Amino acid sequence: MQEKVYKYRIKLTKYGELKYISHLDWQNLIIKSLRRSNLELVLTEGFNKIPKTSFSPALPLFIESECELVYFQTRKPLGDDFKEVFEKNTNPNVKLVECVDFSDCEHKLPPLETFIQWAKYTAKPILYKNESILNFKELEYNTEKCLSCDEILIERQTKKGLNKVINYRKSLNSLEFKDSVLTFVLKTGQNEDIPSFRADEFLKVIYGEQWLFDIKRVCFFDKDLKVL
Repeated sequence: MQEKVYKYRIKLTKYGELKYISHLDWQNLIIKSLRRSNLELVLTEGFNKIPKTSFSPALPLFIESECELVYFQTRKPLGDDFKEVFEKNTNPNVKLVECVDFSDCEHKLPPLETFIQWAKYTAKPILYKNESILNFKELEYNTEKCLSCDEILIERQTKKGLNKVINYRKSLNSLEFKDSVLTFVLKTGQNEDIPSFRADEFLKVIYGEQWLFDIKRVCFFDKDLKVL
């Protein structure tokens, strides 16, 4: 009889100093935190065995998050004190927001990199042209201009070294400027039909390099825009 495997998805914050670490360092941090929590993690096959995990799409540097997702599997069910034990064994800027049990799910869970298709962000302007006075009228104008346009064109270089212009308009699902904060939903994850769009790059293209924003990723959606 095959041994039962327990499957979990946790939602974590990535605050403070953690916005300066790479995605690989973030993955290593969380895996070490799970190990230190004395969990019997399910490992991969092969010579160099590592815990079977799946992480949400990489977060660009200098961006915080309150919704980073991680799949992992264990040989035994999590205890009632998992949240307390995990947070005690990880960075203080990592908080466990949610833990969902998928142990009774019979089918194989898809990797988060492909299951997640959209992400919601907030961006608070904190500097404009090195001045303390923020020009919100310009923000409002550029927001309306972006929403009314049919194209957001960016030149990319292909693997063969050729320059290609890509239209990212379909990669923007929504955009709003309200109460001095920008809120927008961008394409993320792996999808050939609609290209992924980084939050920091989107802001630079639409609002210019003169703006500096405090950016935060706040939630993920699947292909049907269902909140994860």
